[in-house]
Order: sequence, then C-alpha cells, then structure tokens
Amino acid sequence: MADWANLPKDLIARIANRVEVIEDFIAFGAVCTSWRIVATKDNFDVLSPQVPLLMLADKDEDHHQIIYSLSKKKVSPIFLPEVRGSDCVSIKEGWLCTVVNDTGEMNLLHPFSREKIHLPSLNALLNFHDRVGCEINHWGCIDIAVLSADPSLTSDYILMVHHYGPANCLAFWRSGDLNWTHIDAANFTGGVSAIVYHKGEFYSMSHCGKVRAYEVARPNTSDQPIVKTRLVVEMDEYSFNPHVAEYYVVELSGTLLLVAKFIKSNSDNPYSTYHISKFKVHELDLIRGELKEEMKILGNVSMFLGNNWASCIDSSKFCGVKPNHIYFADKWLFYSGNTDMGAYNLEDRKIQSFYHGRRSICSPTWVMPSLTK
Repeated sequence: MADWANLPKDLIARIANRVEVIEDFIAFGAVCTSWRIVATKDNFDVLSPQVPLLMLADKDEDHHQIIYSLSKKKVSPIFLPEVRGSDCVSIKEGWLCTVVNDTGEMNLLHPFSREKIHLPSLNALLNFHDRVGCEINHWGCIDIAVLSADPSLTSDYILMVHHYGPANCLAFWRSGDLNWTHIDAANFTGGVSAIVYHKGEFYSMSHCGKVRAYEVARPNTSDQPIVKTRLVVEMDEYSFNPHVAEYYVVELSGTLLLVAKFIKSNSDNPYSTYHISKFKVHELDLIRGELKEEMKILGNVSMFLGNNWASCIDSSKFCGVKPNHIYFADKWLFYSGNTDMGAYNLEDRKIQSFYHGRRSICSPTWVMPSLTK
C-alpha cells in the first residue's frame, strides 16, 4: 500500500490545486500532517465562488448550529458558542455579523475558524437616531450587512449595515475607524430591501424601485466627502407592488441583476397565509437607469438568495446543484409558518424542496464557506 504521507510535497500541492470545493479541501488537510501543511490558501482558489451551506439553529442547543451541504446532501453540526444570545446576519464573504441582544456588542465572526473582529457597538447607531433608552432588540435589529472585501484577504475593507426602525438607518465602518459613519437616508422612501458591493461602490435597492449608489472615501482622504450618494435607477414596474415580498440585487459576470420574489395568498381570505409564487430576474442598466428585458434563462448558473444577500455560481463545477435554478432560504415567510426553503426552476416556474431534514428554531440562512488566514 502506498504511503500517502510521504508523497513529495510538490506532488501533494498539485493534488491540492485540483480540489475545487472548500469542504473537500478541508477534508484534504485532515488526511495527515504533511497534507495539512500543504492545505493553505496559497494552494486553493479562494476567489472561486463556492456552493453556500445552509445554516440552521439546533432546536436543542442555542449555541449549536446545523450545516447542510447541498452538494454533499449531508448534515453536520457546528459548535458556535459565540452566537449564543445574539442576532446573526450572514455576509456573502463567509462571515457573520453578530449583535449581542442585551448589550449591543457587535462583531464580525468567521463561523468555521471562529476568528472574531470587534466592531463599534450598536448603541452608537441608536444614539444617532435619538433612540437612547430603546430596547436594543426592539429597534436595533441589523437585517443587512455587506462587506466590500473579505477581511481574510485584506485589511482594507468597508462594512455597510442597515437596521430597521421608524426610519431608514444606513451606516458604514471602515477597518480601523473608531465609530460608525451614518448616511443621511431620511428622504429614502420605501425602505432598503437589498445592498450589494459592485465595482468599488455600494448599491441599495428600495421597495419602491429605486437603486442608489454610495461611493465611500478611503481613510485619510480629507479632500473629498466621506460618502457620495446618487440615484442611478428609478423604476415604475415594481413600485410598491403588493405581490412582491422581497427584492435582491446580485452580481453576475460584471453586471447587476434585480431579482423580485412574488407571493400569492393561499385563499381569498385576506388574513390567510401566503406562499412564494414566482421569481423574476432582470439585468439592471446602470447607465440608462432602467431594467432590461426579463431573463428567463441563466444557463449553467445557479442563484442563491439569502436573508440579506444573493450569490451566483457555475453549477457545472459542482455536483448536486441544478442549473437555471434559484435556491432560496426565506426569512419573511418563515414567520408566517409557510414553506421557507425551495429551489425555483426558471424554465418551468416550479418550486421543489431541496432539504427534508428537521426544522430550525429560527429562520434558516445561507453561509458561504471560506478560508481564513
């Protein structure tokens, strides 16, 4: 039998370079000491989009999470005592933004390495909006968090957050800043439904069909405004559409796509529950400030919609992932007791279940697997 541990280091590295899935790469590093030494970020394409993992809270332990792999069809436990007593928002780069319910302490947490980056407290956001004394878990819920870059790859990054309340509340934090910087959003009607970072700028999508761009200045650039805001798209088709439950903005091949999720009542009773009926996908023309024709074919692309972010991957590189499908783990319908997860086929407009395991005690969320330093 071959002694795999004593293979030449350059040969082990060549094997590692052929691994495309992070889960397999982690298993690769667990073979033995010599393989673990080679299993570094230098031998893995960390920028290659991965299949998101579904994270669900364990109903028996509030510091345990359950990770479901769509490509492996496998459930694995993950021990995260850091999230106990906290609200968590998943970020596309593989991190979590955590907020401790009773203190407002905020952190960036990597769920797999458990690396933690301290952030300014949520209390600073509440104070800015004259809500001193308000309960943090009542007005201070962060529902969107977006990074400009992966903190595992660079120290030059920006975190933008949105928290809901009686007003639109947008703020950002640049790595190294002592506090949050607030964006004046008093006149932003319709609320913020989605935020994405694209080609050096943040873009927000409102429920009334307006897309705004935010150019955030780097530190030590006092000769220009710290943030520049402009309206880039204003649409009429989806403005306050009662059948649209959520909007998402996702980047695909250098362009931005708008995804609208439509709902339908289960009966004629206005107090009945709702279910997801369909999705529509359009490309955003940022130059003309309009939507292009509806996209009904994504080819080999699979789209994942999370609680506050969206991502696209090339399904031909991974097993267990269907092309031209939208995989969603929904936060809104979870609270009404409806089916909150599914895979929507853009071609035949049908929804199928992809997870048949035990139900989570809270809204499920996608987590992007990633490596840290």
